[in-house]
Amino acid sequence: MITREQFAAMQDHSILEPYATENEIRKRCEETIQYGFSAVYVNPCWVSFAKQIIGDKAKVGHVVGFPHGANTTKIKIAEALEEIDNGAEDLDLVINISKLKSKEYDYVENELKQFVKAVKDKKPSVLVKIIIETCYLNHDEKIKACEIVARSGADYIKTSTGCGPAGCKVSDIRIMKRIVGDKMKIKGADRISSIEDALSIIEEGASLLGESHAIEWLADWDKQLWSKDYKK
Repeated sequence: MITREQFAAMQDHSILEPYATENEIRKRCEETIQYGFSAVYVNPCWVSFAKQIIGDKAKVGHVVGFPHGANTTKIKIAEALEEIDNGAEDLDLVINISKLKSKEYDYVENELKQFVKAVKDKKPSVLVKIIIETCYLNHDEKIKACEIVARSGADYIKTSTGCGPAGCKVSDIRIMKRIVGDKMKIKGADRISSIEDALSIIEEGASLLGESHAIEWLADWDKQLWSKDYKK
């Protein structure tokens, strides 16, 4: 069983709402430090601000091509390189869902490889996580997406942006783990409703979680709500 500290360190804390204020972003950064979360994710214009608050106490993350992945490859790469200059150390990239569903697999794979190379050439320590947005994919498309991502050189494959009609499912983590194996790590994100589900997703192979309930989960951990022996 993982410890409370390990569980906290497996959480990415985010504030990506378009109406988020400076004070709310500051608070989310401070929570990331306070609870020992892995990173705080913010929108592009707030990366340098978040880095000033976070410093070296955690990482600042940014989602490239958010939320639909429909930007051109050059724009995605330019966005990533600028945010590295601004202090981002974690970069999530939304796969081009439209191209994938159109079976333009070479386009998708070439884009991912170009993106990863550009980021790693710029700063090798930056983590790259590829979001395949599982809720828009059928079973065969999920497998294909996992196969492509496994060849990209990225550090993680991730389920969801949080903007689709559904989020992370245990079944999706199982598919990902079966396809990518030990080639990369897995991040489960969005609509993970309870600490029990969060721990189940970890048990199936995820090593990072992205969800807005991280602080609630730690409170539930302290109450031992994750335990089968817990009684109200």
